Amino acid sequence: MVDISIDFGGTNIKIGLVHFGCVKAKTIIPAFADKGLIPRLSDVEKAIHQLLIDSGLMPCDCTGIGIALPGIIDPAAKTVLSINGKYADAVGFSFQEWANRIFSLDAVVENDARSALLGEIGYGAARGESNAVLIIFGTGIGTAAMINGQIVRGRHGQAGILGGHLVANVHGNRCTCGNVGCMEAQSSHWALPQLVKRHPQFLDSSLSNEIGIDYRSVIEALKAVDQVALEILEELLLYWSAGIINLIHAYDPEVVILSGGLMKSADVLLPQIVDRVHALAWTPWGKVRFVVAEDPDTSVLLGLSYLVQLSKT
Repeated sequence: MVDISIDFGGTNIKIGLVHFGCVKAKTIIPAFADKGLIPRLSDVEKAIHQLLIDSGLMPCDCTGIGIALPGIIDPAAKTVLSINGKYADAVGFSFQEWANRIFSLDAVVENDARSALLGEIGYGAARGESNAVLIIFGTGIGTAAMINGQIVRGRHGQAGILGGHLVANVHGNRCTCGNVGCMEAQSSHWALPQLVKRHPQFLDSSLSNEIGIDYRSVIEALKAVDQVALEILEELLLYWSAGIINLIHAYDPEVVILSGGLMKSADVLLPQIVDRVHALAWTPWGKVRFVVAEDPDTSVLLGLSYLVQLSKT
């Protein structure tokens, strides 16, 4: 039996067939998240059916469907309570009814960062840990926390997942959440073009020739010793480290898990992040360990499979 996992990301929708902690098949389709969830469901359904056909499977060969979104989730009701700027029509949508109607399967629904955390603790780089925080660098910056083996949720379902909206600069940029100076507004993928273009030497940089400025283009310019890229990275590291320190002080983890597409450049970034955090975080008991997701693109898919299996016990 396999589990169907669907990660509704801000840029892409990742869909996978997962069997005992291994992604057996995966496909990616564009998200068009600003246009809503419901218009994308027909393409999601087609992609799932094609994955099953290519794998020689039918829906009846699957245990269930796991669904993740970047919002505040009610896992018991299997609905989205609130979401910021993406898939606005997902609020109140019945994922269980959809899963039953299209695939005759039960569904589990969870926040994407919580899913990624469970994926790494259940099957990945932090397997077996019970006190951890995760930062997932996607279109935005998602976070999740676990204390003594329990996912942190809070009274209204938002505890632990709003680390990207902890303030890193009180005089900073206006965030999509309405706050000012959030780590996400200062250093996320969506905030990066504005950060780069306002650099006084932007027009002298190779980045000015990029059609779309993203983390990858900054890293590539950095390798070419582009001065603007060097200074932009320094600013990004400042905010990423501040955000991670906030999470450490708030949740007292033993391990910090880093995931998301940015971690494809972990060889360049991780040593600098670790050095800054260890120098500034107040952890008199010792130093927090850092691990990087083995395959950042599948952390959420693995976590959703973990939740599907858990729902059957």
